[in-house]
Amino acid sequence: MNVRSGLLLVSTPFRSTRIVESCQHLRSFAHASNPSAEIAPFDYSPIKSLPLYDFFANVKPKPSYRFAAGASGFAKRRAQQQQQQQKGMSMTDAYCGHQVGEDAYFVRHDALSVGDGVGGWINTEGAQPALYSRKLMHHAYLELERYDNIEDPLFCQYEDANPLSILQHSYDQTQEEAHHEGLLGSSTACLALLRHDELRVANLGDCGISVIRHNSYVFRSEEQQHAFNFPYQLGTRSRDQPRHANAFNVKLEKGDIIVMASDGLFDNVFDMDILNLVNSATGYSNNIPSSLLQQRRFTSIQPQAIADMLASHAKHISESRRSVDTPFQRRAMSEGIPFHGGKADDISVLVAVVNDCEDSPDRRL
Repeated sequence: MNVRSGLLLVSTPFRSTRIVESCQHLRSFAHASNPSAEIAPFDYSPIKSLPLYDFFANVKPKPSYRFAAGASGFAKRRAQQQQQQQKGMSMTDAYCGHQVGEDAYFVRHDALSVGDGVGGWINTEGAQPALYSRKLMHHAYLELERYDNIEDPLFCQYEDANPLSILQHSYDQTQEEAHHEGLLGSSTACLALLRHDELRVANLGDCGISVIRHNSYVFRSEEQQHAFNFPYQLGTRSRDQPRHANAFNVKLEKGDIIVMASDGLFDNVFDMDILNLVNSATGYSNNIPSSLLQQRRFTSIQPQAIADMLASHAKHISESRRSVDTPFQRRAMSEGIPFHGGKADDISVLVAVVNDCEDSPDRRL
């Protein structure tokens, strides 16, 4: 193989001659069409590489958050709480989570949930709505723990966890146990999961959840009612199913405050009053520069203190019968039902603050 005058000659019989003749023909054609044209010499310099474009330069990694949480509650009747403990339903028994009257709840670094045992069963023999709500929360907690167990198939599906699926599994397990034990009861349910910067919520009934950011609500769930004071509920003799729950996905930011509670809070305290109480506890003020405010909020927010304050305030109103305006009273009056003052009920309040993960973004490393 030879290189002459910028032409590649292949030293193969017959082919080299044809290539030369073809090139000479092209050269003569070029001169004939443009006598002044000259053949440019072949450029033997190395080929310059094209500039590389980084398609991922502007892609930010997902924030990885966790909950710093606290919880507080009051049973409607202390005697009821003592009776539950005598029946083996105290906080130290085999059930996961906590019991507050007929309410039950649990708190994790990546999840919150509360269930309100429906009190309408009070006159039904053999009914234990408190036990039903406790079982419902217990099995939801156990299902979430599967995502942390490296030997469980769900370990690899952590990112895809769905609160509706978890609630369905918990409901199935609770219904099966209720059938074997002859248990009657039902419960509302609110379950929220945290994955990276996304809050995934399933809410069935009249429990509620809200997200507060910079002195404002950015999310507030709506209750589900078949009729006044007749919420959607999971349980025996109920047609409601987990698939009937409202489902939401909410993007979170560091410092967001999440308030989840049974209707004992929301029936007695207006949303704006809850917001004002939370902001007073966090020291929010429009006169503080936003940069300093963020630093102050991240270091000073105490979720347990906020939960205690909200629960105590709701309890105080629930025990008042005079000169008190409440959300439940307004709804009752709009239905033509005479009602005054606060509503006596079990009160469970869960408060979580969204913080950065301290270690690896993967909570299992």
